[in-house]
Amino acid sequence: MRQPSFWKRSTVHSWLAALFLFLLIREWLIPLPVLTDTGELTSFYLVVGSVLLLDLLFASRLLTSVLKLAGVGYLIHSSFFVTPLFDTRWLSELSSRLVRDVPLIFQQSWLEMSPISRNLLFDLLLVVIVSLLSYLILELRQGLWFVCLTEAYLSTLDTFLPYEADGAVIRALVAGFLLLATIHFASVASAANVAAKNKLSAWRILLAPAMIICLTVGVAYAGPKKAPSWPDPVPFLTGQSGAMPGGGISKVGYDDNDEQLGGPFVQDDRVVFRAATNGMYYWRGDSKDVYTGHGWVKQKPDYQAILNPRQHTWENLLFKGLETEQVESQVLFEEGQTFSTVFYPGQVTELRQLWPRRSILVQDSEYVSLEVHEAVRDARQQVEADGVITTLPVNISRYQLTAEVPILSEKALVHAGEEYPDSIRQRYLQLPDSLPQRVIELAREVTQSADTPYEKVRAVEMHLRYSSRYQYETEDVPVVRPDQDFVDQFLFESKRGYCDHFSTAMVVMLRASGVPARWVKGFAPGEEVDTDGERKLVEVRSRDAHSWVEVYFPNYGWLPFEATATFTSPLRVHYDLETPSGQTPTAPSEVDTPERGPDESRLEELDEQPMSSDSGGYQFSWKLLIVPLAVLAAAAAGVWLFRRRLLVWWLRRKLDAYGEPQFREKYGTLLLLYEQVLGARQAGETLREYVRRLHVSQDVRQDLWFLTQLYERMLYGYREVEEKWRGAAAKMIKRLSQQLKP
Repeated sequence: MRQPSFWKRSTVHSWLAALFLFLLIREWLIPLPVLTDTGELTSFYLVVGSVLLLDLLFASRLLTSVLKLAGVGYLIHSSFFVTPLFDTRWLSELSSRLVRDVPLIFQQSWLEMSPISRNLLFDLLLVVIVSLLSYLILELRQGLWFVCLTEAYLSTLDTFLPYEADGAVIRALVAGFLLLATIHFASVASAANVAAKNKLSAWRILLAPAMIICLTVGVAYAGPKKAPSWPDPVPFLTGQSGAMPGGGISKVGYDDNDEQLGGPFVQDDRVVFRAATNGMYYWRGDSKDVYTGHGWVKQKPDYQAILNPRQHTWENLLFKGLETEQVESQVLFEEGQTFSTVFYPGQVTELRQLWPRRSILVQDSEYVSLEVHEAVRDARQQVEADGVITTLPVNISRYQLTAEVPILSEKALVHAGEEYPDSIRQRYLQLPDSLPQRVIELAREVTQSADTPYEKVRAVEMHLRYSSRYQYETEDVPVVRPDQDFVDQFLFESKRGYCDHFSTAMVVMLRASGVPARWVKGFAPGEEVDTDGERKLVEVRSRDAHSWVEVYFPNYGWLPFEATATFTSPLRVHYDLETPSGQTPTAPSEVDTPERGPDESRLEELDEQPMSSDSGGYQFSWKLLIVPLAVLAAAAAGVWLFRRRLLVWWLRRKLDAYGEPQFREKYGTLLLLYEQVLGARQAGETLREYVRRLHVSQDVRQDLWFLTQLYERMLYGYREVEEKWRGAAAKMIKRLSQQLKP
């Protein structure tokens, strides 16, 4: 009697089928980083590959089950724990986590579960699913249903979710057909009892179907295709049938993935966090150094754990040697927001409070970013590494910090020199080889008259912000083609975009001019909603997500600069390079202007005069006037009903008639427009108070604030607007007038 074998005698067909099955399962996992907060997929690939390998090697299901569970345990230990494998403390910690998190499963409180428990349960579920697929497909040879299910899964993701599955559908189709061909020939060979004497027989049998599948799919993929005749169902189902040019529209917000910039977006007014602070400054989140031609990535982060943030000595990782202003901020995140990043103004000097309390800080000292991670502590390990045995990102609820914001000195920056360290040159002068030459030529042309790096920075900044060539736009923004460079497309073709376009263009142009710079992202200062003495309560919303530029100056470090038109940097600048007579006058904080009401246009009343018949015997009939009077009455009613629209139309035409030098007239007409559409100014209300009271978006408010400052400087400084500001001001006024809807 033949004894059962310890090893499973798998044929070549079984190994090939397992390979194609692995490729199909892989297509189910690839969308996870795009659609969820999943990071690396390597551990999941190891689980799938190990399960299929064990099922092919061993005949005993009990043995394979034990090995699979042991493999999952080893994977969890190596991913989350630093204690030795045979130290039982990590098992006790793991069991305590499971005891706490299992009730949360029935409550469907997935986000409150520990990341360790979530990963363990997902790995176990993946083991069960792959084992079942291995049994159904590799042993029972029933694979058609899984191929169809995979194609339906990918098509659904491509249609209803932000995942481009074109390549995935093709890959799954090829792997699925090859899987079906393999298990079919395996079934035929098994039924015919064919001896596997020739090792190459399996390859010869599969060669023909593989060639047919690859040829058919290749021709279908490369051949010309007609545009879809059905409209996209997603906008129809979501009630957003108006499609923007260039593809889909995303919502504005802070995101960790910046590899593909560009495309339109819509505003998102959801509150991210509220802050009590004594200063309105940009909230820094992270920076990146490698420009790929399509977006930004990090080259090599330098992570360091800060186990006790309250006692940590904060180094000047961003700037030093300049006058600073101290900022106290207490930040409270809105419920439902999932951020592990600490946003801060300037650079942090002290972090006094941090929630959740059971957490540590992970600092990227190269890019100067801070993340809050979960910390599990063991009382028996307080001496060694403070007892930290695992750490994962965790959502912040609130924190309190002290920071310092630099006050820029033009004199110091002009004389900073160009003695950059080699590490700075190698990392922050990087440009892709595919960067078009005309971008480099434009950068050199803009900075040709600048003698110092600081003057180059100001030259590029002036070119992007005030040259009137580039328009700030969020919706009518084209998507960059795969064969295009993001900066080249913005500078020379579309010439419209938002903060990512302006800031990326400035970094690239500075690097092309030999000035080290990097791309920074975070949030704009937000909107002030209340005041308590010197402290302001601000609300920072998703629409305030912003990106700007940091430039490196020897002996001073990284200093921020604003590249985006319509945004004004909140940093103070000492213009100590010129004499006081050459400085730009500062606008007064309060402006007392006489109240100007809207220019009311009244309709002329129609004088009804009696009609009399002429001599000659002709009798006049009033019936002849019925139609003309009806037409006049309808016209008068239409004019009365649409009088506001007509007035706005007339004021817009009046704006177009003014030239760039007539800034006073253009600003006054724009003010009349806003009073007609959004409400008149109150008695005794200054221009600044009126702008602050208007219910408009943050971008519009910043534009109006900028124009109001120019107007006040002209009015009270007894000088005309400088030529370099006229084009930008005229462009802003035109855009603001066109955005008004009566």
